[in-house]
Amino acid sequence: MTYSLAPFDAATMPVRALEGADLESLPRAELMALMRAMSTAAQAWSVATAAVAAEIARRSTPEDGAGGLARQQGFASAEQLVASVMGGAYGEGAKLVTAGKALASPGALGEGLRQGVSVPKADLIAQTLARLEGDTSELEARLTSAAKRLDYSRLKLVCTREVAKFDAGHQETVERRHHEQRRLDITQRAGGQVHIEGDLPASQGAVLITFLEAQVKAAFQAKRDRGPSNADNSSASADDRTAAQIRADALVALAAHGLDCESPATGVKATVIVRVNAENLDNGSGLATCDALTSPISMTALRELTIDASVMRMVVNAKSQVLDFGREQRLFSWAQRMALAERDGGCAKCHAPISHCIAHHIRWWHRDQGPTDISNGVLLCVRCHTTVHRDGWGIDVDADNRVWFTPPRHVDVEQDRILGGLAALTT
Repeated sequence: MTYSLAPFDAATMPVRALEGADLESLPRAELMALMRAMSTAAQAWSVATAAVAAEIARRSTPEDGAGGLARQQGFASAEQLVASVMGGAYGEGAKLVTAGKALASPGALGEGLRQGVSVPKADLIAQTLARLEGDTSELEARLTSAAKRLDYSRLKLVCTREVAKFDAGHQETVERRHHEQRRLDITQRAGGQVHIEGDLPASQGAVLITFLEAQVKAAFQAKRDRGPSNADNSSASADDRTAAQIRADALVALAAHGLDCESPATGVKATVIVRVNAENLDNGSGLATCDALTSPISMTALRELTIDASVMRMVVNAKSQVLDFGREQRLFSWAQRMALAERDGGCAKCHAPISHCIAHHIRWWHRDQGPTDISNGVLLCVRCHTTVHRDGWGIDVDADNRVWFTPPRHVDVEQDRILGGLAALTT
């Protein structure tokens, strides 16, 4: 593999153009442009470093034994050697070696690295593909394409979903193992504090997540509705709990209710929502998704989730359901929220869980006289909803029912539209 700094030299030109500038006096737009340019240069440098790391790994194979480069330098592996020289942890060295090997391979991932995909993203894709058997070249190309437009956390979510789809037959085996490994450990520490730790299979975890996150959303929504003018922080009624504290209180309240099940249920009611293709439901194959979980579930897990619940059949835009109410009512109905959830998959902007979201009028109800219609609705978490209102983000839905966000000029001078909703997570 040829070593070249040409891409790095080209990437540093915009950075060098501002050399000597007073950072404190830079306008926000120029400061952000500098940060993005430095990121591009850092990625180009990482790719060049990865090429060297791969060559070190090539000369440090187990077959080389004590004669290998890493062993000669006093390290057990090339990853340890690279990490030590770079001054980072073992994982950082491993990522550079993995990326370097991808550069030396003819696949889409190596080309993606040369086109700006970061080393951490390339490592994530490589580790994802390593878990699968069979021809993964098509999946590699799709994940690499997604890496060019998604940040790391969203790419990780896409990888999780794509792995489940690629190896659907293996999903039930994984879930069975998770069920066998389920546990809940409760210990009491010296000071009296009770420590809880455990693992649940998806079918059980979805129920708990749905209930607890509904309590968090309700508490935060109530706090937001009160507003700073009505909230007395010195009052005992002020709710200043964190999300983690709300979950803890809700779990204890749920247990207290179980001790006296004749009393009314405690907390905000919530519904576990599972989505499945009608054909898969009929033949019992394939995968389903649950709004409370980040990865798909098998048909077996689906049956476990619905065994004690009635099944609501939802057909988006079905003529039997009224999905558009015009100006006759302000709040979106349950059916409308379900249709929006099918399109947006959660917060259309940041992909927060559906349980954290509210239905927002794209053309605002009061200011723009916007109707309460599906075409004028979008799911947003409370934080993104505030950002949209405060900073003036534009939102539109195209002819293909995809949500797009247009940033304000102080965020992006060019105001390039950003794809949102589930479409943004589709490879």
